[in-house]
Amino acid sequence: MPLDRFVPLVTRVAIAGAGWAGELHAAATERVPGARLVQILSRTTESAERTAATVGVPGVTYAELSSKAELVVVATPPAHHWEMATTALGRPMAVLVEKPLCSTLAEADALIDAAEAAGVAAGYAENLLFAPAIDVALAHRADGPLTHLSSRAAQPTPAWGHFVEPLTVGGALFDLGAHPVALALAFAKSEPVGVRARIDSNRDDGADDDASVRLRFADGLMAEIEVSWRASKPVWDLQASTPDRVSRVELLPNIAVELDGADATPEPTDPLTDFGYVGQLRGIVDVVSGLGGRVCPLGFGRLVLDVICGAYQSAGQGGLDGAEVPLPFGGPRDLNPMQLWQL
Repeated sequence: MPLDRFVPLVTRVAIAGAGWAGELHAAATERVPGARLVQILSRTTESAERTAATVGVPGVTYAELSSKAELVVVATPPAHHWEMATTALGRPMAVLVEKPLCSTLAEADALIDAAEAAGVAAGYAENLLFAPAIDVALAHRADGPLTHLSSRAAQPTPAWGHFVEPLTVGGALFDLGAHPVALALAFAKSEPVGVRARIDSNRDDGADDDASVRLRFADGLMAEIEVSWRASKPVWDLQASTPDRVSRVELLPNIAVELDGADATPEPTDPLTDFGYVGQLRGIVDVVSGLGGRVCPLGFGRLVLDVICGAYQSAGQGGLDGAEVPLPFGGPRDLNPMQLWQL
C-alpha cells in the first residue's frame, strides 16, 4: 500500500462514568495515539452531558452505549462495575474496569468468566502499576524475599460523586485501599496467605475511614498497609527492602524515588502520565488494535478484592489481635466488604 494511503488504526473508546475518574480517563484518552473518544455515559443524561461537553462528544445514559465503541472504560461507582462491564462484554467490547473491581467476589468471578467467554481484551485499571516512579522501583527490586514492605495511602475524605452519598459497600479500605494493596502485591512477588486488619469509622453512614492491615505472604514476609480518609493532606508512599536493596517511593504530595539512598526520581511530565493513566490506557488500546500491549489482568483486580474482603472479615472477628483470615478468601463470596465486617 502506498504510504499516502496508509490509515492508522483507531480504537473507539466509550467512558462509563461522568465523575472524577471518568474525567481523568477522558483526558488520558486524548493523549493516547490511536484512541478516539466517542461517548460519555452516566446514570443520568444531565451528568453525562456535563462531562461530555468538555471533550466534545455525546453524553448519554448507561443504557445508550454506542455499538460503535470498541473499548469501554468502566469508571462508574463500584456498585455499577459488574453490570456495566458485563453489558459491554456481551456486545462483545473490550473493557478496562476501574478499581475496586467489583462489590463482591461473586461479581468478580462472574466478570472474569464473562471476559473469557467474550474473548476480548479486558483489563483492571490500577493506574499506579503504570506510573514511571513505580516502574523504576520495581525494576530495582531484587529477586527473592523482601525483608520489609509497607504501603500507605492517607488523604482527606473525597467530597464528590458517590462519596457524598451513604456508602454501603465499603469505605476507605475498599476504595482508597485498593491502591496500596495492589502495590504491596506487586512488590512482594509472593502469594498472600493470610490477613489481619483493624478498621474504624467516624462517619455517619458507618463506612470505615481508617484501617491498618497486616498481610502475610507465603515466603514469610509480613507487609504493613495503612489507609485513611482522616489525613489533613494526602500522603501516599511505599518502602520495600531486601538484605541488599532498598526502594522508597513517594507519590503524594510529591513524586520521589530513592534507591539505596540515591535519588532516582523520573523526570516529571504531567499528572496523567506520572500517575499511570496514559500508560494503562495506551496498553489496552494497543491490545485492541492488535499491536500488543501491557494490560493489568482482571484476575489481579480479583486478588486485590480477595485481600480486602479478608481484611474486612478480620476486622469483624477481632482485628489485629484476632485470628488471621486465610487467603485465598474462603468466606461468603456474595457479601460485600461492609457486610463481611458486620457478620
